[in-house]
This record gives sequence, C-alpha cells and structure tokens, in this order.
Amino acid sequence: MKPYAPQANRIRTAALIAVAGWLATLAALAGAAETTRVRCYERTEIGSDQILLGDIAHIDGGDAHFVRRLEAVVLGRAPLPGKTRELDQATLLGRLRQNGIDPALLDLQLPRDVIVTRAAMTVGREQIEPVIRDYVQQQTRGAGDSLRIKEIRAGEPVVLPQGQLAIRVVGPKNGEWIGLVPVNVFLKVDGEAERRMFATVSIERMTRVVVARRPLGRYKPIDDDDIEVRSLDAAGLPTDCITNPETVVGKRTRRPLDSGSVLTADAVEFPPLVKNGDRVRIIAETSGLRISAFGQVKQRGAQGDLIQVVNLDSNKVIHARVVDSQTVKIDF
Repeated sequence: MKPYAPQANRIRTAALIAVAGWLATLAALAGAAETTRVRCYERTEIGSDQILLGDIAHIDGGDAHFVRRLEAVVLGRAPLPGKTRELDQATLLGRLRQNGIDPALLDLQLPRDVIVTRAAMTVGREQIEPVIRDYVQQQTRGAGDSLRIKEIRAGEPVVLPQGQLAIRVVGPKNGEWIGLVPVNVFLKVDGEAERRMFATVSIERMTRVVVARRPLGRYKPIDDDDIEVRSLDAAGLPTDCITNPETVVGKRTRRPLDSGSVLTADAVEFPPLVKNGDRVRIIAETSGLRISAFGQVKQRGAQGDLIQVVNLDSNKVIHARVVDSQTVKIDF
C-alpha cells in the first residue's frame, strides 16, 4: 500500500533537510579544519584539575566557534600539584576523535610527548606560624605580659595548588591556654578546602608564687626569711599554690620542703593550739545565754579547726571549734 501523497512528500522533505544539514556541518568542519592550526607546546604548566587542549596548544583559525570547541576538548585529569604528566601523540589524537573531530582535517603540529606540570605552591611554617600566633594572642587577650609563646610546632610543608591561600586556625573550645596546646590549621585555596594540618603551641604563662628559700624540715615554723616570691611558668604548677606570702608566715610546714619548692595549701598548716588530752573550757552561746563547761580534747587542732571534745560534766563527745589554747566553742 503506497503512503498517502502529502505524507510521503513530508517524509521526503524532512529527509532532504536532514541530509542538507549534515552536509552543511561537514562542509563547515572541513572549511574550519582547512584553516585551523593547532600547535602543541612541548612543556606547559596549568592550574586546573583537568587538562584542556587550549592549555597545551596555540589554536587559531577563521571559525572562532570551532576554535573555542577545540580549546575546550578535555585531554585528561591534571597531575597533582607540583607533579607532571606526559601526553603522547596517540592520546591527543584519540581525545580529538572522541569529541567528534577528525585530526586529518586539522593543521596539527604535535611533539612526540607533551609534558604537563600542575602549578603549585608550598606552604610551610613561615606562612602558618604568624597566623597561629595572631590567633593565640586573640584568644588570650587580657593576659598581658604574663603570657609568652615559647614555640610553635607544625607538620612538614605541604604542596597545594596555585591560588589564593586562606589559613584558619581552630583551638580547643574549653581548654586552658597554658602549656602545650594543640590546634587545627585549615588550608583553603580559592575558597576550596585542600588540607588540614595539626600544630602545637607551647605557651608560658608567668605567675608569682611563694617558694621555700632554703630547705625546711617538717613542722618548721615559717617566718619571712624562709620564703620568697618568684615568677614561674604556671604550666605544671599545682592548682593550690600559694601566691600571697602573708598567708604563710606564722604557719608551719606539714612535711619537709626542698629549697625552691612551691608552697601549696596542703603543705603548710597553723601550729596546733591543742592536742589530745588537753583540758579546755567549752563555750556555748546563744542570744542572751552563755553556757560553759570543762572538757578534754580528743584530737590535735589549730585555731579554727573543728575537733572532738569530751564534755567532762556529761561525759559525751561533742564537736567544737578551737578558739585558743584554752578555749573551744560550739557552733550553732
């Protein structure tokens, strides 16, 4: 059965248009190829992740659209920053054919191999250290002259793609800025995350503390000549170290101390005013009423200590606070 005449005409017309378009495209490509020259460099440096034909060759011709098409042909992935990759003639010709371009229609000048180098920059401590130092100073603002950065240790230099470098430092959220502090260093190139590095900052914070000027034996009463104030690095110091010498004079040592030892709250004590077996007066006071009795101390105690005392009238053990060597007082 023959196709309906108008329908047959439409089919023939569409086929003729398609053939004409195909022939026109071939003619355009052939015309462009006749005047399009591709001169590949033997060596070139690029900055992107992909190698384009336009990166490794000088392309010119009468058809600007066709030239741009050639320049955009992807030849493969770029090497790592600072590394090189070799492209041989077979690879180059194969990539052209994969993109629908017949190399025979181009005026090609290809070296035996094209060596492509990825542009790179090396980032080391000379770039990282000032940023870390500024960050630490911002975090410890107000510490004044008592804080000093002793040393900054970062990893080995890293190789990154060439571009605009941004360095961001992040320290511990709740840590104390003293001693050896770890920090993270984030490196970005042109806004893209490239690398994270680890670094440590050794921070010295000077603080004035009371130390023994000479060796002090156990139960040695402390006077002004036995102690002095020194500025020491707070890193490693006990949390209860004594900073005011006035709070030490008049007390005694609880254990032997070497010369230069930092005095702490648990290393000194007031001399005991009472000891086990001492007889004392027990005082109990309320509003408008004062009661006293005699008692016998059951344990050693300094001024202000809460100790056990036997009430000699009732023979009961009570707790009272030492007032002096002859008096204890019941707290209400």
